[in-house]
Amino acid sequence: MEQINYEKLIPQKPATDVVAYALEKGAFQKSYLVYRSDRVYEPLEDQRIDAVLVTCSACGREFHAEKIPAKGCSCSYSPAPFGWRNGQLAKSVISGDKTLCPLCGAEANVVHIGNIRTYGGELVDDAWVTELSRLPVEGLTDRLVLTDWCIRRCINKQGATRYEIWPYTAWVVEEKKVVRLMGYLKNIGGRISLFGEWRQRKTFVDVYGSAQLIAPWDKSLLEGTTAENSKLNLYQTEKNGRQLVAYLSLWRRRPAVENLLVQGCGSLVRTWIRSEMSSGYYNGGIPKLEKVNWKEKRPAQMLGLTKEEFRQMKQGHWNTEDLAKYRLVRDSGVPVRLPQDMELLRKVKDYDCSRILEEAPKPDFWRTVRYLVKQKEHWSTLRDYRNMAAADGWDLTDNLVRWPRDLTAAHNRQIEERRALQDREEAERRERKKAERAGLFAKRAAELEWLSFETGGLLIRPCVDEDALIQEGRELHHCVASYAKRHAEGQTVILFIRQTEAPDKPFFTLEFDERSLQVLQNRGKRNCERTPEVTAFEKAWLERVRKIKMKGRIRVA
Repeated sequence: MEQINYEKLIPQKPATDVVAYALEKGAFQKSYLVYRSDRVYEPLEDQRIDAVLVTCSACGREFHAEKIPAKGCSCSYSPAPFGWRNGQLAKSVISGDKTLCPLCGAEANVVHIGNIRTYGGELVDDAWVTELSRLPVEGLTDRLVLTDWCIRRCINKQGATRYEIWPYTAWVVEEKKVVRLMGYLKNIGGRISLFGEWRQRKTFVDVYGSAQLIAPWDKSLLEGTTAENSKLNLYQTEKNGRQLVAYLSLWRRRPAVENLLVQGCGSLVRTWIRSEMSSGYYNGGIPKLEKVNWKEKRPAQMLGLTKEEFRQMKQGHWNTEDLAKYRLVRDSGVPVRLPQDMELLRKVKDYDCSRILEEAPKPDFWRTVRYLVKQKEHWSTLRDYRNMAAADGWDLTDNLVRWPRDLTAAHNRQIEERRALQDREEAERRERKKAERAGLFAKRAAELEWLSFETGGLLIRPCVDEDALIQEGRELHHCVASYAKRHAEGQTVILFIRQTEAPDKPFFTLEFDERSLQVLQNRGKRNCERTPEVTAFEKAWLERVRKIKMKGRIRVA
């Protein structure tokens, strides 16, 4: 059958006063205080002075206020040249602030007329109202039509308010599918352009949104239409069931879903649809409701329950979490007594329930659940406590050990004992490492003793231990302490230059390459360069070191 073109058939205007309905439901709660520069007559000074004229969009009245210079800009708008003082609150405001209207008390955004740049120089707020109507088609069953109207409130620089109504989205329920029409176009830049008329496109991604406001309708509207048996009146309630198109599309593909609504399971269907569409994995299309067995027709079997279980579910007003937990426990082989066990399951988180079934003995399931509910704790706390107790060699067959009277205190005590043990082990490890490093430093000092030298009031000697290296860096304010490991392992040589009259006071620190007999660096306090006396001493010391090394080579030869 050829697809019907509904572009000219769908009404171009709402059948009801959607603006009044949107206002009644508080869709436009945001108010504005639009201000501009003005002058008023001051009798005491007998002259006109600068002031600010403010218009409130909530009450439509105007008032004058004291003009104040701008002291910065707001995060919401570009800088304004001036602000005004709210006499009622004794507070100065500028464009982008929020305050109360002194006349009507409404909370409003403060906006300077120079900051009104959107939508042709007007402040714009949008709201959407969904209307349900029937569309007669010659020779065919009347179609149920859902039309979303975009109500646009526009406030100009004078504070005057007007409303525009635009066709936004329409959905026509046919015998086998739901057809979408659009009254808007989403541009690449993310902005929405309104056509002003319905457009029926062949290719698009069906991403079913949630209706913001749904105009009142009666179930008699469904009679004799393509959605007569959809039970849409049972799905959509005053507070829930906003995903109307998603439900109708699901019903067209899975007609058995109406059986769930007839049997009082509408809250389950609504929750599943809303959860699936709000998940990060939803990429458009008809909701699947994978938790429902669509091969069955009877509600109990569709939910994987027996007749008695289904009766208990209805009496207990189970939600989707209750149903999921019950099926999880029952299918794991753990017997469940209804309704008392269901009340207990409701007090346990889904994650805890599944982890207990996987990690704890099945015969202990209900005892574990009761214990955790009484202790007001999670399964992870009990599991971690038992793992630590087992590692310490405790007898978990003892009931007082397996089920401590205060789980939180027992768990924290185990944690503290382990932390103390780790601290002791870490301290011992540091001491062993320090002792090993001290041995390496002592051995290294003996090997480098031949580099010691004294002349001209200065002396040089190798570093003897790590503490001396740390003290050297602390007093001279440089990073020689970071060379400790390299010096101890023979990768470099660190030598201390001292004044003969103060041999224990850090003066200069020298790094030496033992293989090439080259000075890598020689730094004083705060990494200062060598003084002339230090340069002369370094040169004399280096000549002596090279002579000693040369004699050793000749002797070996």
